[in-house]
Amino acid sequence: MTQQSENLRDRLLARLPQPENRGAYQAEVAAALETNERRFRREKWYVTALWIYLVGLSTVFLTLGGYRLDTARGVWFGVLACFWLIAASVELLKHFINRSRVEILKEVKQVLLQVLELQASFRKTGEKEP
Repeated sequence: MTQQSENLRDRLLARLPQPENRGAYQAEVAAALETNERRFRREKWYVTALWIYLVGLSTVFLTLGGYRLDTARGVWFGVLACFWLIAASVELLKHFINRSRVEILKEVKQVLLQVLELQASFRKTGEKEP
């Protein structure tokens, strides 16, 4: 078990960018974050439109079900309204989770870039002293 975790640790550490490649890595991170932001904005429009449509549809179903409470069709409209409201809520929840993921990713990449800058500055000061 420890051999596997050490192997995983070594592989992850090998993927870390080096301070010498900071500029290229910063450009790559900026491009990846811009792509994520574009996708996120597109997803926001999609979820907003879907939410408005499904809430309107559910309102119609509840209204129709309210007019026919004594029939099976009225109950069916009520069940459909509940189903579509739950589906809309799930899509909205997925959007909120994805938004949090993108924000955390931006913060982690920013911290990693700051660490790379610190490593580069330590190497520069270490080279000048001896």
